[in-house]
Amino acid sequence: MAYTQADRPMRVHTPLGEDVMLLESFRGTEGISQLFQFHIKMLSEKRSVDFDALLSKPVVLTVRLADDSERHFHGLVNRCSQLDEGEDEMVAYEVEVVPWLWFLSLFTDCRIFQNLTVLEIIEQVFKDRGFTEFRADLQGSYSPREYCVQYRESDLNFVSRLMEDEGMFYFFEHTEEKHTLVLADNNSSIKECPHQPKARFSTTAGTTEEDDLVHSLYREQQVYSGTASLTDYNFEKPSVSLRASVPGEQKGERFDYPGKYGSKSDGDRYARVRLEEEEVKKLTVIGSGVCRAFIAGYKFELEEHYREDANIPYTLLTVEHSARNPSYRSGENAEGFEYKNRFRSMPHSAPFRPTRLSRKPVIHGSQTAVVVGKSGEEIYVDKYGRIKVQFFWDRYGKKDENSSCWIRVAHMWAGKNWGSMYIPRLGQEVIVDFLEGDADQPIITGRVYNADQMPPYPLPDKQNLTGVKSLSTKGGGGYNEFTLDDTKGSEKISMHGEKDIEIRVENDRKEWIGRDRHLMAVRDKLEDVGRDNHVNHVRDRIEKIGRDHHLEIKGKEAIKITGVHSMTVQGDVVEEFKSNHSEQVTSDYYLKGMNVVLEASTGLTIKVGGNFITINSSGIQIKGTMVLINSGGSALSGSAGSSVSPLTPTAPLDVAKGEAGSMSATGPEAGQLSSTQMTLISPKAKGTRQSAASNAPTHNAEAEENKEKKSWIEIKLLDEEGNPVPGEAYKITLPDGSTVADGTLDDKGFARVDNIDPGNCKVTFPNLDEEAWEPKA
Repeated sequence: MAYTQADRPMRVHTPLGEDVMLLESFRGTEGISQLFQFHIKMLSEKRSVDFDALLSKPVVLTVRLADDSERHFHGLVNRCSQLDEGEDEMVAYEVEVVPWLWFLSLFTDCRIFQNLTVLEIIEQVFKDRGFTEFRADLQGSYSPREYCVQYRESDLNFVSRLMEDEGMFYFFEHTEEKHTLVLADNNSSIKECPHQPKARFSTTAGTTEEDDLVHSLYREQQVYSGTASLTDYNFEKPSVSLRASVPGEQKGERFDYPGKYGSKSDGDRYARVRLEEEEVKKLTVIGSGVCRAFIAGYKFELEEHYREDANIPYTLLTVEHSARNPSYRSGENAEGFEYKNRFRSMPHSAPFRPTRLSRKPVIHGSQTAVVVGKSGEEIYVDKYGRIKVQFFWDRYGKKDENSSCWIRVAHMWAGKNWGSMYIPRLGQEVIVDFLEGDADQPIITGRVYNADQMPPYPLPDKQNLTGVKSLSTKGGGGYNEFTLDDTKGSEKISMHGEKDIEIRVENDRKEWIGRDRHLMAVRDKLEDVGRDNHVNHVRDRIEKIGRDHHLEIKGKEAIKITGVHSMTVQGDVVEEFKSNHSEQVTSDYYLKGMNVVLEASTGLTIKVGGNFITINSSGIQIKGTMVLINSGGSALSGSAGSSVSPLTPTAPLDVAKGEAGSMSATGPEAGQLSSTQMTLISPKAKGTRQSAASNAPTHNAEAEENKEKKSWIEIKLLDEEGNPVPGEAYKITLPDGSTVADGTLDDKGFARVDNIDPGNCKVTFPNLDEEAWEPKA
């Protein structure tokens, strides 16, 4: 037998065709900022229905109203069930119908939205999933969100919490062809129920074909928090208070931090929304009846209630429907049709705000990300030192300057124009934490190495090193470095400046070096001392000047030499004295030259005791105890001393040089020095030991007591390459510790001591480490 739904109080249309499925009953709920859900029970003569033809497809349920007009429930099928057999051996089926918005719950994603308003973000999510049946009816203005993250969250939860945060709500408009989501933020968007702007209250039940009535109504009133207060912090305006508070009529206060806003005006708006959310609890009106035209998100005005103050307009918050068609055996007769509903409402005069039910995901712990920026840049940073990153979960980012918001970087110190600064560079992997576990508030807390970004020193070989090594930018090729080597016995601090090193000390600078100091300047060394320059050399001072030596002294020069003063001049010596010149020699004075000219403008005197020769403008005067001319005798004899050649300065040791962007080398080991003729080898001495002191021994071979002694000793000091080591101090002692002679080697590293007693003696070099030397085989 063929059945039809024509002219019945309710009917359903499915993609299977007209009257293939016959509506038996339905129940369901719709609400503001809620997904409607209708369970529709249907009968069919088809014992096997293709569910694929129904799932995700539109279904429309139509209900005839008291005035013979119709209202529609339009939705998409998300579940199908085959039940037991129904009447007249037809098979019963049930489908669950939901809005297209429900299908957003099937998508979970990680996405970043930047510089968009909440409405723009919501529209983008809807359109990206292929849904366009929505419209915005917003009265408020909304600031763009600089950074908004959907993290491991369904699209449905994401858009729902954004709407709830802003105080936006939604409901649906139904037609026979579609259902449309309406996004609103003001009661002005809540219109009258299209087919029932008013509803009468009556406790007497009437037939469903008469006027739709409200049969029961009760009010629910409760205490709520009367003040909403928020605050937040904006690091760009750290001293500006963002405290916002909106008082209401009740006691109590809801205070929260962070309010998630950056300006006082936004804070005031959010506080107002939070208070209005609380005030929704103030008065709830719950009722039931047979008003088939009631639609959540619309309003109606109650009439004829016995309580006068109840006869006011109400906003329908939720409506629960339940209806059953007459039996199909009854033909077209409408007798047996049942419909009832239960609804929650609030006075329309009070603004509606949705309860924040959609929880924001919390990120527990840290993540890592890669630093990104503009193409061609190696460092991409703003004035606050913030950087941008690409998260590994971000499928949509292009690894460029748009991959994230500007993210602050934690430093060891951060003061007012003082502190530390280590700006992460493009390609580095950084550790990201999230304030309050909020994906919208990332902060860089550290850096880590990976296979593409390896440490500056090879590990584990160089595990004893600690330090900092940078890379020249742009283009690399150079670096600056500060390294601590904690290897036991080889501890060292190394510093490398790719170009310049500048040090400015506002007061004193003190240095203490336990052994040698090496300094190499490839070009000039410039010094400017504002006052005195004090230098104390305990031993030798050896300098070599490749060209000229210029010295200007504006005051006095005082030089004291306790040893020998030896000077060799290959060219001319010119001395000019603007005043007196006085020399005093306590022993012999010897002057020799090819020609010796003494020229005096006024007079010249040669004086010995009481004898003298004076030459002046008046003539020559000779006075002596005796004056002998060509009467025998001999001239006093003298001899020229041997000058000592200047010693060559020891070359300073060079420092290690690493490579930019690769592993750094460590410094060379200490050089070795060997000595000879009692040849001694020292593995600890660095470079060539030299001295500018006299090579004359303290032993006086011409002394009367030594003239008859025939023994002698020669000392010659060579380095390990066989080169003479000049100027090194030596000492010759007897087994009883008494000193035979001491002195310094000459420019050939040689010394000889004559006229000494025979026997064993010991030769030492006091300035060298005696324990490091051993006789040469």
